[in-house]
Amino acid sequence: MNREKTAEAFVEPDGDRRSTEGSTNANKVIPFGIDPEVETCKRRKRKFSKEYKLKILKETDEATNQGQIGQILRREGLYSSTISYWRRQLDAGKLDKKCQDNKDKLIHDLSKKNRKLQRELNQAKLVMEAQKKILQVFESEE
Repeated sequence: MNREKTAEAFVEPDGDRRSTEGSTNANKVIPFGIDPEVETCKRRKRKFSKEYKLKILKETDEATNQGQIGQILRREGLYSSTISYWRRQLDAGKLDKKCQDNKDKLIHDLSKKNRKLQRELNQAKLVMEAQKKILQVFESEE
């Protein structure tokens, strides 16, 4: 089976169109299965570093005149919803690594202190139970 077809096989005869007989591409062989159309490029999702996000947030916070934030957004090719999302990330402590490290350390220290206090509470409960039993024994002897 012939897998190659000429360009003429793909062209529909039409009286209004000019002839391709004199064209250099008239007898060009196009391999079967290859699409001669231009492929579209898919855009990749942009990823922004924490430093870039912090820089843009600082710039928008410092914008005082009307239209400055819009100018920054147009210049950087960003949407206002992106800035809002980054602000929520900043408030949650996900953008500042130092802040995140400090929060993690604080959480660790507080959980450690909580475990220590739970142990002390359990010991105090045991002592109180023992004291109650001893008191009951002395009251029953009287």
